[in-house]
Amino acid sequence: MKIAIAGKGGVGKTTISGILCRVFGQTGKSVLAIDGDPNPNLSRILGIDPNQVPPPNLSTDILERVEKADGTRKIIVKSPMEEVLNIYGQDAPDQVTLLKVGTPDVAGAGCMCGSHTCVREIIHTAMSADNDHVTLLDMEASMEHMRRGTAKHVDIMLTVVEPYYRSLEAAGRFASLSKELGISRVYAVANKVHNEREQEAVDQFCKNQGLELLITIPFDPNVGEADLIGKSIMDYKENSLIILKARELAELLSNIPIQVPLN
Repeated sequence: MKIAIAGKGGVGKTTISGILCRVFGQTGKSVLAIDGDPNPNLSRILGIDPNQVPPPNLSTDILERVEKADGTRKIIVKSPMEEVLNIYGQDAPDQVTLLKVGTPDVAGAGCMCGSHTCVREIIHTAMSADNDHVTLLDMEASMEHMRRGTAKHVDIMLTVVEPYYRSLEAAGRFASLSKELGISRVYAVANKVHNEREQEAVDQFCKNQGLELLITIPFDPNVGEADLIGKSIMDYKENSLIILKARELAELLSNIPIQVPLN
């Protein structure tokens, strides 16, 4: 199962991504977490020690352009996934392995097109589409990933939304672009909902967009408290509301039928 999580900056997509990875891992699944944000933060939510020396960021060295039978060319991951994970992967708790795009080396270095291509092709070849393996991509809080088709090979797109106009508007764009990429399973996840009025706003938005709301996660003050002391919410209070809801979300996702590719 391959999942991408998108959303406007600040809606909590990285928090949800990290918690979901750990929750899936606790159920016995093998999890590959990909931090697709050039300003990476997923490692903190996964509970990786910030003093640990990280492996190198993903490199286009793993890619190769090959010619197909019809004469056209395509880009593939030339290295075996085991080798990619050994070089670039970082171990996290609960059977999670993290890969990072990483930050630009210097200011003004140009676009990160190669990084987007790396992530796209890794998702394409990383793990089988069955529910015993999970590949989860935490996307950058911009439309760049969508323009580059970084998530085109995922099975499920989750767009995280807060009950405010700009967040709702951005979620609508992510959902529309996801469907243009050919992702048929696109769902909304409401986050930081305080009351019924906010819930109604999300419900109405999803109805107008024809977008299925998979789950609502109420506002959980434990998230901010954990961040204040530099801990993962997973290692702060395991019975936090957001974690309980993430377990529900993981079960819902696991029950969505995924078609296994023929090749």
